[in-house]
Amino acid sequence: MDTSHNSASAALPEGLEVPSTISSNVLGARSDNELRLALLTGRAGSVIVNYGSSWCAHCHELFPHFYDLARQFPQHRCVVAQVDYMKDALQGVKVTPTFAVFKKGRKIDQFFGPSPQQLRDRVWLHSDDADDC
Repeated sequence: MDTSHNSASAALPEGLEVPSTISSNVLGARSDNELRLALLTGRAGSVIVNYGSSWCAHCHELFPHFYDLARQFPQHRCVVAQVDYMKDALQGVKVTPTFAVFKKGRKIDQFFGPSPQQLRDRVWLHSDDADDC
């Protein structure tokens, strides 16, 4: 996994940090500004944010499922947000793991809990595949 920062940081306004790239459509955000930038530069599709913590065992257990879903649904941008380092971006996040779906910068769905099936169902619900039903 490539966890280096993107080279686009030179073109950013002062104070904005570039999220780490984990894979082609998965970013890692460790600050409010990194998450804000990931949401601003989201694709035409949805941005799915996985709010987790370094001390959360359920977060660690769900990460492989989240990563696999990111590969299965490349139309989504997926962001792993480390709540240990954030404060402003955590409105509405009461437990970890919490997942939020954003479209055009607006939160359109939020769910929580350690269920791989619930995660899969909700990602599918916000995918192009669900439009075919």
